Amino acid sequence: MPNSATKITDGVYWVGVNDHDTPCFEGLWALPKGMSYNAYLVRGEKKTALIELTKTTYTDEFIGRVEEIVPLNEVDYIIHNHMEPDHTGAIPAVYKLCPQAEVLCTAKAKTFLDQFYGEGGRVTAVKDGDSIDLGGKTLKFLSYPWLHWPDTMFTYLAEDKVLFSCDAFGGYGAVDDALFDDEMDLEPYWPEAKRYLGTIVASYLQHVVKAIDKWVKGGMGIDILCPSHGPVYRQNPMAIISRYQEWAKNEKEAKVVMIVGSMWGNTHKMGEIVRRRLEEKGIEVKYFDAASAESGAILGEMLNAGGIVFGAPTYDANIYPKLEYYLMLFKDKKKNGYPVGVFTQNSWNVSVLPKMEAYLKDMKSEIIQPEVVGHGSPNAEVTEALQQMADNLAMRITNLCACPL
Repeated sequence: MPNSATKITDGVYWVGVNDHDTPCFEGLWALPKGMSYNAYLVRGEKKTALIELTKTTYTDEFIGRVEEIVPLNEVDYIIHNHMEPDHTGAIPAVYKLCPQAEVLCTAKAKTFLDQFYGEGGRVTAVKDGDSIDLGGKTLKFLSYPWLHWPDTMFTYLAEDKVLFSCDAFGGYGAVDDALFDDEMDLEPYWPEAKRYLGTIVASYLQHVVKAIDKWVKGGMGIDILCPSHGPVYRQNPMAIISRYQEWAKNEKEAKVVMIVGSMWGNTHKMGEIVRRRLEEKGIEVKYFDAASAESGAILGEMLNAGGIVFGAPTYDANIYPKLEYYLMLFKDKKKNGYPVGVFTQNSWNVSVLPKMEAYLKDMKSEIIQPEVVGHGSPNAEVTEALQQMADNLAMRITNLCACPL
């Protein structure tokens, strides 16, 4: 069990940390199964490289893990694949303990390193294709900006075909029960990997596709895949790569994500009418209550959704706040161009449709007609309008789902 340094292959070790204390990654995404911050030590015949560090909270544990293999003052290189604080928070303590180590990262990461930690004197900015020789082990650096920060690179151990892929191919969940793909049942893990992609990398999906294409065209094989979060794939790296490739295509299916907020149940009654009608038309529906849903799960389901439905009551003459959060989130995450159905509750005679439409227009959404307004429990007229909206949305998705939006 990886609560200690763990050998991956000759001269390569996992020296990461498992986190069961942080409730939400980035302060946003729930971590019911914890989180791993993977770091790796590579020892050649002449030199030693440390790839990635950990977040500040786990500095002491991380240092102890590295020193199970080698004293920190014997580390020759510290390699930062990117500068997000869950990978770099331990910098102040680690840099002091290995004053002779040369720091390697991209030019953009070097800028971040100076901004975040005031470090820069012993930093070398590496370019795409640069490499270092540890003595029988060659580390090659490959630039992959916007996965998911502008400073990101991968590190590749050429002799053993080990790819240290930073945040790409990662997922939520600690790995203290099992570190390797062949030691665990991956089926329960795939939703966490998809949720991670949907929340952390979703705004940059085309960069994922380009990165995989770049790797394939480069002709470099991968025998072992070592991401910064989640399991190490030593048996079948393509298990996660192929899934990322499929998810990142963002191809639309006959599927609708519904997010509905309700204070007293009437808006959910409207939502159930829409749900049933869509399902009758052969559309898969993922229905989420805005008051209690985990936003990461919603973003994970959005990766192959063909359409969206938002339902909201009026709250203090505004959009129900927990539903408005998702309008803001989808705008920020660039959920653009989808066909969208909208319904509201308007018992106060104050319409929130213009405010909802403003978000949807920013997202270049195709607003499906009719936009339905209810006044309490849905009557026959409202029911008919909701069914018509669902019919129109189903028809539009059926026409679109074979093509990327």
